[in-house]
Amino acid sequence: MSERYLVDIRELLKPFNPWWSDPEWYEEDPLIHKYQSGNFRFTSRLYFHIVKNIVKQGKYGITTIRGPRRSGKTTLIKYLIMSLIKDYRVNPSDIYYISLDYDGLRDVKLFQILQAISKQGETEKYVFLDEASMYSNWALELKNAYDANLINQGRLKIVATGSHSMDLAEATEKLRGRQGDLAMEFNLGGNLLFTPLRFPEVVEGVKEEVRRILDEGRRRRVRARFEALMALRNGEITSELLELNTQFDILSELLENYLVHGGYPKAVKEFYEKGIVDSNFYFDIAELLIKDSKRAGLDPDTLKKMLSELVEPDRLSGVLDLSFLADSVRNLDKQEIDKYLKYLTSTWAFFFSYRERKDSECEPNYQEQQKLYVLDPFIFHALYSYINNIPDPFEASKKTVEREEFRGLFIESVAASHLILSQQLFARVPHVNYDRVLMYGVRDQGGHREVDFILCVNRDNELHRFVIESKYRRKVPMDPTLKNTIVLTRNTFKADKERKVTYIPAPIFLMLF
Repeated sequence: MSERYLVDIRELLKPFNPWWSDPEWYEEDPLIHKYQSGNFRFTSRLYFHIVKNIVKQGKYGITTIRGPRRSGKTTLIKYLIMSLIKDYRVNPSDIYYISLDYDGLRDVKLFQILQAISKQGETEKYVFLDEASMYSNWALELKNAYDANLINQGRLKIVATGSHSMDLAEATEKLRGRQGDLAMEFNLGGNLLFTPLRFPEVVEGVKEEVRRILDEGRRRRVRARFEALMALRNGEITSELLELNTQFDILSELLENYLVHGGYPKAVKEFYEKGIVDSNFYFDIAELLIKDSKRAGLDPDTLKKMLSELVEPDRLSGVLDLSFLADSVRNLDKQEIDKYLKYLTSTWAFFFSYRERKDSECEPNYQEQQKLYVLDPFIFHALYSYINNIPDPFEASKKTVEREEFRGLFIESVAASHLILSQQLFARVPHVNYDRVLMYGVRDQGGHREVDFILCVNRDNELHRFVIESKYRRKVPMDPTLKNTIVLTRNTFKADKERKVTYIPAPIFLMLF
């Protein structure tokens, strides 16, 4: 490869890498500016996991980050770059940001770009490939780069982001055994999931007093949070949760807000800075989800018809009747419906949980109907408004959440969106099969009383099973037959150690995740 070609590649990438020439680049970067402006900053805990591990010396390879469109992945990358330069003193010339949806790269092979970067001296190099799923055969190009020893020889630390989990799942297969030592430093084998902000992440960005409580005694530690969850299962309440309960009024109000703005950073920030969320953002999120389905080989119009059924408020957190869905959407067969549902789960918009098998704990029964959950309140409001031609989605979302009967279903869905992440939040694992993490079922094997959630978490080589009910209402009747259950409530907080039952307010419980 000629010296001239190396120069040309660097010139091609220069407009996207202002830190090469401007040490104060972040002051002009629109994403960094938006993130740092105003009184509220919201940081995904995934940021701390990435920055802690990516800087480890002598570790090279490929890490992927998948997550919904417009959920803040590019802002995360820019913030990582700023931190590498300011906090870890990485030479700005050794950091490469490459937007793979840039038309100027259409005639350039990714392999050639990586080859050029690998020859830029003997230093460790950080390569951020943004929107990799927009670039055809990107995983094959990375595989070839690994096989050609460009990654280890060139000391490359590669982070590839994408919005399409199906594409990234296929990429993981192609890259199996070829992601290098760097990937092994991360959870999920280096194939990370970037979700909209969880409730605790929003709370920490809004309320300093709650953040201080979490800072004291290192209460964010995985072990401390899991022990608190175990205690709840045993009918006990830890001192940490009791202390959080001193902030109940604040947390309760913030959870009600969360039902309106969800976890998309732009929506959260606008809600607290301006008291409103831009209507265009609702439509952008919905339209991207629907139009992107074409890249997955689906028909956007068919998806839109299916979504009109899925986002009916009364269907949320309920059992999904696939035969009804098939009749509603031009008589699709089950195999075709499954493709659309797989797309909706791969984009982290919906989750469909299976019933636990009655003869085997923590085993999903794939023959029974699934329950429907939306994985973020904002995506629900965006889709509902888009499908129903609602001109003011922000005001409509507030009115929807005010409905008492709907609020309970919505809280159950929010709980599901947090519980489903339990395996990766409470243990370091190479991969997660989410069907086996969260199910619905019966209280005890062989029993008939249905419960909302069966949560199964493998930790320290032991499988832990939690039975969880969602009863978010003004008054929760005390069920004397209840045993071995965690009950999520609106404001009731009490424990019965003898029957191993704990009633805990939903906002306090969600802080464990």
